[in-house]
Amino acid sequence: MPSHHDTLVAGLLALVEVARYGSLRAAGEQLNLTSGAVSRRLDALESRLGTKLLHRTTREVSLTLAGRTYLERAVPALRLLDKAADTLQDISDRPRGLIRLSLPVNFGRIHIAPFLPEFLDRHPDIEVDADFDDRFVDIASSGHDLAVRVGVLENSRLVAHPLAADQRMLVASRAYLQRHGIPRHPLDLLHHNCLHYTRFQGIQRWPLRRGDEVHNVPVSGSYRANYGHALVIAAEAGIGILHTSRSIVGASLEAGRLLPVLEDWSLPDISIHALLPGRDPPMRVRALLDHLKDSIPTALATAGATGLDTDTTSPPLLD
Repeated sequence: MPSHHDTLVAGLLALVEVARYGSLRAAGEQLNLTSGAVSRRLDALESRLGTKLLHRTTREVSLTLAGRTYLERAVPALRLLDKAADTLQDISDRPRGLIRLSLPVNFGRIHIAPFLPEFLDRHPDIEVDADFDDRFVDIASSGHDLAVRVGVLENSRLVAHPLAADQRMLVASRAYLQRHGIPRHPLDLLHHNCLHYTRFQGIQRWPLRRGDEVHNVPVSGSYRANYGHALVIAAEAGIGILHTSRSIVGASLEAGRLLPVLEDWSLPDISIHALLPGRDPPMRVRALLDHLKDSIPTALATAGATGLDTDTTSPPLLD
């Protein structure tokens, strides 16, 4: 018969995965359990604690206030257990174990995923569970070991390691600019259809600078999305002008599907950080962090070096 301690640990592990994925089935897949077994572990934990930790419906599962509070307090205890095991592993001369990694969808797909096989080949005793998701993930309570974030960091208890900076820029298709004209000044954007990425903080106003002249232009447009690649598709189709990062649209620029707009004006660079829940990560996480510090600047430099004047068969832009 399981002890009270076993019930707490098993239930907490189930609660972490359910909070992370919002699903008993997905949590069970991570734990190699059936949905029913996950549910029984959660029932036992709630009974042991004497409080309801989850709201459960047929469509979704979410944490109650008590569940969020318990998870915030209990996850550090799990990390201490992991740290004790990691200490033993670090005595060996090679990193090993599972890394739970949180990545932004577009940036992760283009500039991190291609380098992960090399990392895994170099470290055969490491496993990586990569979660590609643009929504905010509180890795302090979700059980992730490392997250890559693009953009402005909020104040938190997490430890941030700068990885690189990405150039922001405005782009549009040749067809759009031929139909609607080429903006010559930031204020011209007031008369254009500007595509809005809803996860960029402050993107409702595009801050453009040239020397000492600065304009924070309040843009508007017919299309908003929290998925950057959807906006790139729309921009390539001639829907409007997109505020994005060079690393995301490098291939589109090189192929001539998109063209830079207001090139003589600059936008603030986008910072890219790795976030860790503590200052002393295990050997396997340090190995991945070092790999990201090497590979991401290389990937961005390659994206930034793409030539833009490649489509010599297309008609010229309007003067």
